Amino acid sequence: MQINSSSLLFVLLALCGLNACIAQPPTSNIEHFTPDSIALYLQKAQQDPMTHILKSYETSSYNYLVPYYLSRHIKVDSADQALYFGYRTMLTTFSSFAGDVKENESAYINSRHWDTDIVEDSNYTALNAVDEIDSIAHKHQIILFNESHIDPRGRLFLTNLLPTLKAAGFTYLFLEGLREDDINERGFPLQTSGFYTCEPMFGNLLRKAIQLGFKLVPYDCYNAPCNGIAEREQHQATSIYETLKNNPRAKAVVFAGHGHINKDPQKNWMAHRFKTLSGIDPFCINQSINSEAPQLFHHLRKHIDKATIYKNVKTNVYREFSKVNVVDATIVFPNTQWLDNQYAEWLLHSGTVPYTINLSNETFEGALLSIVKCNEFDQFGVLTVPVLNMILQKTTHQNISLNKGSYYLRVTDLYGKEIYKEKITL
Repeated sequence: MQINSSSLLFVLLALCGLNACIAQPPTSNIEHFTPDSIALYLQKAQQDPMTHILKSYETSSYNYLVPYYLSRHIKVDSADQALYFGYRTMLTTFSSFAGDVKENESAYINSRHWDTDIVEDSNYTALNAVDEIDSIAHKHQIILFNESHIDPRGRLFLTNLLPTLKAAGFTYLFLEGLREDDINERGFPLQTSGFYTCEPMFGNLLRKAIQLGFKLVPYDCYNAPCNGIAEREQHQATSIYETLKNNPRAKAVVFAGHGHINKDPQKNWMAHRFKTLSGIDPFCINQSINSEAPQLFHHLRKHIDKATIYKNVKTNVYREFSKVNVVDATIVFPNTQWLDNQYAEWLLHSGTVPYTINLSNETFEGALLSIVKCNEFDQFGVLTVPVLNMILQKTTHQNISLNKGSYYLRVTDLYGKEIYKEKITL
């Protein structure tokens, strides 16, 4: 089954229903998970991975370990392409939610877009992506970034870029993954704020944007489902245009998934529809095709140690690598450095203040460490979106970094039991 990556969230909504994909407040349907209930969910997930794994996340009080465990233990015949797609989507999505990103991109993207390495081209110069986007931001009113929904690097990169964009006059941040309006007043996300926003790096992006004074705006089909991909693309473009038309000088960042930023008029995705509606040609930046697969970007990555954009300095044209999208530039991330052969260095060091996790207990092996902000957890409990998730080893001694603040280190098991809690202040 060939499903365009730009329609991934639409497929999620269509296959499992809107309410299953968008986290809801705890209700009487919350289950106390036991070995028997896990076994039952495994059995059901064999027949319909997407529906039942998504349901397990909600009914387990948003226990990241449950869908992570289910997606890693079910066996789905690859000959059934629809079920296999659902299985791979759940596996890669909830692995990223749990902080286990090591095999995600090679398992999901590499098999769908790329056959050979992208080699060097002497016509293009490697430029620091942050510096180059700073220059772009002063020349353009609307900038669109995309992401791979299973790779938090795009969220982390945009988080770190926000001060630069704010200084260049950007005030709006439109978010495909956001499903509520109240977040601007509250100041942080909840499990009910959306689906992908439950991933810790996405949550940190939302917190940072609000702190900097960005107006967060949801623009996808969340009040009422859209009927088909074309209707969704038009709804997205119209929502952005309608918000901005009364403030025609406002500068806005749009954060989308995969192919929504495609400006190809033949494909007629959101970016092209917005351009047609508004008369504004948005600058579109692709960061969704990075992969841990060793052959992808291998010849480029061995020369870089930071996010990079390639540009022909003579013609002022950027190198665009995508085979499926028409965009203006592509970001290439350097090779990931792996800590303890398990943790992505960029994921554990997303803040500025160092801290050392030192946990040794055989009951912790395979458990989930969630680091949550104290003020958020004290108010909302299990609805809190962590700032960091880690699957623990039997002995986990790991240096991380967080932003200043007070946090709870919470270790929970597959059945939702809290087996360790500590408060730290940095």
